[in-house]
Amino acid sequence: MPEMRVENIALDYEGEWNSIPSADASIGSRHETNDAADHDAAARWSGAFRSAKVFASTGDYGLAEIWLDGKRLQVIDLYSSSERHGVLVCTIDNLEAEFHTLEIRKSGRKNKCSSSCRLNLDYLELDFVKPSNVRYRQIVCIGDSITFGANVEDRPLGLYGRRLQSMLAVPVSVHGLSGASIHTVTGVLDAVVAPRNPDLVLWLAGMNDERPYAAMVQGIERIMELMPGAELIVSNIPYNSHYSEEQNQRKAEEVAQACRRMSVPCIDLYGMTSGNIRLLLPENTVHPNSEGHGVISSAFYREIIRRKYSFESPAEPRPHSGR
Repeated sequence: MPEMRVENIALDYEGEWNSIPSADASIGSRHETNDAADHDAAARWSGAFRSAKVFASTGDYGLAEIWLDGKRLQVIDLYSSSERHGVLVCTIDNLEAEFHTLEIRKSGRKNKCSSSCRLNLDYLELDFVKPSNVRYRQIVCIGDSITFGANVEDRPLGLYGRRLQSMLAVPVSVHGLSGASIHTVTGVLDAVVAPRNPDLVLWLAGMNDERPYAAMVQGIERIMELMPGAELIVSNIPYNSHYSEEQNQRKAEEVAQACRRMSVPCIDLYGMTSGNIRLLLPENTVHPNSEGHGVISSAFYREIIRRKYSFESPAEPRPHSGR
């Protein structure tokens, strides 16, 4: 499979990290620790891959520890005499093609020339392989124009559903209806989704509903009725600049509330992407671009892997200051 990018906002974080806006970062922001001499911060990614590359900034930074599957592999010095961005700071090759957990930990130590122990992350590049515990025959992605990919230049390959197909090595069909409300999507489940007999349905929902709670509950009930053997994972809306913050938060929370009532996992995509205008270019309003779809695919992948491998995420994604 080709190497694919996992952005910093899709990782799991433990300890004190902030999202730092930066025009020269991969998606307009990096995650960064404080500069104190402590070691209580870590970033993690779990999945099936055979190689990994870590990209970060170098400059007035400290020493980062790279751990794989609970074992420390190496220590990376992020100090340089001048600030540099998008630097390949670590490469891990020739891994067994199986499930791994990669961790980047703050060591609390620094080069003698540095004045700071802080570290930062931009993105990972991973060579994904088929996860042994993920044995789906068919995955279906449903939703509105976001799932359709209205702002994605490299359709259909750039769609989050197509990216998941590459990441999981499982057939994925994508059904996005532009302008569709949750009720509209629910109305075509019997004609569009059920005939495919999916093992897993992924539903990115809520953008076109002012108050999505009741419709989401009904939609989930309909999926359970039509496809009782299928798993369901829902995501709330990504950040957008079309609606007010109050409207966005209400949409995102009501989708999450409906999922909690129905005991369905819900990805907090709004919290993960909150404030990130870069993911909306060039349209600049509602629809994520190709980079945004990369984030969505990573978010769904992480939830699929978490459920199949039964590991606990150290920290759920949440809005960070500084965007």
